[in-house]
Amino acid sequence: MTNTPLTADEAKAFLAANPLVRWIDIFTFDLNGIPRGKRYRRDDLVKVVKNGLMMPASAFIIDPRGNSIGETGRLWETGDPDVPAYILSGTLAPVPVNGSTHAQAVMHLETEGDMDARVVLSNQLARLKTQGLTPVAAVELEFYVTLPDKDGAFTLDAPPGMTTDPDAAGTYDFADMDTLQPFIDEIYRIAAAQGLPIDAVIQESGPAQFEINLKHRDDVVQAALDGLLLKRAVKAAAREHKLNATFMAKPHHEWCGSGMHIHMSLLDKADDNVFAGSPISPLFRHAIGGLCETMADFMPIWAQYANSYRRYVPLSYVSTAPQWGFNNRTVALRIPPGNGPATRIEHRVAGADANPYLVLAAILAGISHGIANKSDPGKNCEGNAEEIEAPSTLPTIWGNALQAFETSEIARTAFGAGFHDVFTRLKQTERANFERIVTSLDHLWYAHVA
Repeated sequence: MTNTPLTADEAKAFLAANPLVRWIDIFTFDLNGIPRGKRYRRDDLVKVVKNGLMMPASAFIIDPRGNSIGETGRLWETGDPDVPAYILSGTLAPVPVNGSTHAQAVMHLETEGDMDARVVLSNQLARLKTQGLTPVAAVELEFYVTLPDKDGAFTLDAPPGMTTDPDAAGTYDFADMDTLQPFIDEIYRIAAAQGLPIDAVIQESGPAQFEINLKHRDDVVQAALDGLLLKRAVKAAAREHKLNATFMAKPHHEWCGSGMHIHMSLLDKADDNVFAGSPISPLFRHAIGGLCETMADFMPIWAQYANSYRRYVPLSYVSTAPQWGFNNRTVALRIPPGNGPATRIEHRVAGADANPYLVLAAILAGISHGIANKSDPGKNCEGNAEEIEAPSTLPTIWGNALQAFETSEIARTAFGAGFHDVFTRLKQTERANFERIVTSLDHLWYAHVA
């Protein structure tokens, strides 16, 4: 995916083909992967395309609650300036719900680039390209569907006809999909209108939990954007059917967590899969070794919120150690069945709430590290990896993960000093604010016994 601006002719053709569209949401994604932008009228679209638009550079340093974080050093000190922005070609698309009156487009902010997660990923891609290697990637996302509260608050109420019993896992069943078929049809209709290459939908193990797979792309920046836009499509479909959809990593302590699994391979200049071998190539072993060696450094990328760390529990198919194996879902790095062109890694560490731009950037950084240093991943795990002693474990406490990221030269080099510093400050501030809140659980557990 390039930074080519949308042309006025493209905008006019879109408006002519979509006469019902009245509003266009134009957005970028902050460091958390949350869309931030402006809504324009139909009649203003061509003017915006010709003249561009302005956005504050602080759009990237907003926390999940919508606050710009001064502790990043990129707010008050800079005067919070506006910077020019433009719509990216190929991203203007309809949102065919609610009378098809809305459309959307992704914009690029013309900053120095060090705060834009999309640019961070593009930089990692460019480093591999100089070696004659092209990554091919696909995103898989899990999510829950619930009923909205009357005032819009999030609830854990499953839609009618669906169980809320976490022990009644319906994995790979069809009952919940049948119950919510109109909602699922809506997702696929939106995806078709927007050119999102979605593949299978799967009923997962939690109450009203599903997984949707995206097809592989040889453009990892576009593959990451596919994941971000799929989230938006799922949520739009949910609203249309008076439902909520959440990609929260762990919505309930007794329910299965929701993950983001990344499938990736590497092609050489002849479009041959350099991971292929008997059963894998030496280069693939080095790539796996690099992913294992750097996995702990990037923990705040895989798990970016306080809730994200609740997903790392035993016997949940969520590994807490940098282990790998063939066709083994108990490890962090799974090599699915298949050989030759189908040889690939399945990276299973990130939560569904993570930012796909950063997840893919961290994976590419790990692969590059492994190839450059000829890293050895050790023996592959067979059977239950949780019963095999690992040489190291992942920091599954938020504060420890942030400390590992902050002191990591690998992360700093991969993401750039500016991004590394700002992301650390952004997340340390969020952690401090989260941990100071007294909750009802504090009262329930401690008020009467203290």
